[in-house]
Amino acid sequence: MITVSKASRKTFPFEYTRFEKARIIGARALQIAMGAPVLIETDRTDPLEIAREEFEKGIIPITVRRRRNSFVWLERNDLF
Repeated sequence: MITVSKASRKTFPFEYTRFEKARIIGARALQIAMGAPVLIETDRTDPLEIAREEFEKGIIPITVRRRRNSFVWLERNDLF
């Protein structure tokens, strides 16, 4: 089991890589396409556009785990 120190946890604001952005938006678009509730008021109908707009507003509650020399969790705790 890996333990994580407080120093290795980063909270918002932080920068996602382009791969993390693509994965988050893609996963959220799939959720929306499968019938998940939309978290914003929008007149768009394309799930990808809705997911991109949600991402830009910063309201997608997803935690990213990065593995480099040690684990780093990127968390947004202000959403809950």
